[in-house]
Amino acid sequence: MYLLDLKNGEQNAEWIVVPVKGQTPGRRYGHVLVFLKPYLILFGGNVGNEPSNDVWIFNSEIQPLQWSKLEIESDLPCPRVYHTAAVCNYGFANGMMVIFGGRKKEGAKDGQILNDMWGLRKHRNGKWDWVNL
Repeated sequence: MYLLDLKNGEQNAEWIVVPVKGQTPGRRYGHVLVFLKPYLILFGGNVGNEPSNDVWIFNSEIQPLQWSKLEIESDLPCPRVYHTAAVCNYGFANGMMVIFGGRKKEGAKDGQILNDMWGLRKHRNGKWDWVNL
């Protein structure tokens, strides 16, 4: 993992390597990544030749720095690529990572276009779940 260090201004910015321990989400494309303090949250994307619906979190405040795969027991969004995501800061979805759309794989086709919206939230007890919005 790399971090763009801007502490000395944009003209003197430099990339630094962030040491990360353990398993990682691996190579993928078409995924989303958001920052919901203190977490980086990664969802979905294409892993090899298949879309995924896995969720990985990276807590930027706990050492050693490492990725953790979430095991979520609620309903899950279908595997997808090329979706969008944002962190919602108000209303019913306040504090959620919200995803919308994307494509899912269907045989040899490019993939069915999705028109659904889901919110990922963390409860006070530490459990995470998805809500079909």
